[in-house]
Amino acid sequence: MLPTILKERRITLHLTQQVVADQLHTTRQTISNWENGKNYPDVPMLVAISSLYGLSLDDMLKQDTNYLNKVANDYQLINRQKKSHLLDYSLLLSLSGLIILTLVTIFFKAQLNEPLMVLLVLIFTTSLVILSYFKTAQFYSNQPGNKQPLLIPKVVGIGLTINPNHPVGKIIWLAILVFVIGSLLTVIF
Repeated sequence: MLPTILKERRITLHLTQQVVADQLHTTRQTISNWENGKNYPDVPMLVAISSLYGLSLDDMLKQDTNYLNKVANDYQLINRQKKSHLLDYSLLLSLSGLIILTLVTIFFKAQLNEPLMVLLVLIFTTSLVILSYFKTAQFYSNQPGNKQPLLIPKVVGIGLTINPNHPVGKIIWLAILVFVIGSLLTVIF
């Protein structure tokens, strides 16, 4: 395991934790935590350790499934956060578009093509329903074995919303989407 390898190699090289910490520009406590398995060095630090100890990354990590699992989990978390940010920006863009359309309608009502405005509002509303579904489903992830409540706190704001991970909640979300898309198709045709 990585903690054992780090400690044994440091001792073999006759280095103290403080000397290693100074070489890696970190603290002695950090070195101790790595050697005791309390936490792990990040990838750039592993490269520096590899160079200092004369070990390949493969030798250090190949047998440490705990570290490899931690890295895999970290990357999954980073990817989920990236997707969450993209979803947040999309929601913000759709909501901003809807607000702008509302303001344009208020201030320029005489100059507007009403069917076009209704179509645009329904397009933004459809995107908001779809994005809201995914945001809520992402925020309240489905956990196997746990009974999902139908109503859950809203992701943003005060109040309750329908849980997209609940079987009845999925049907309600689908009904809302069908209604909005039906309204959109009615305006188009």
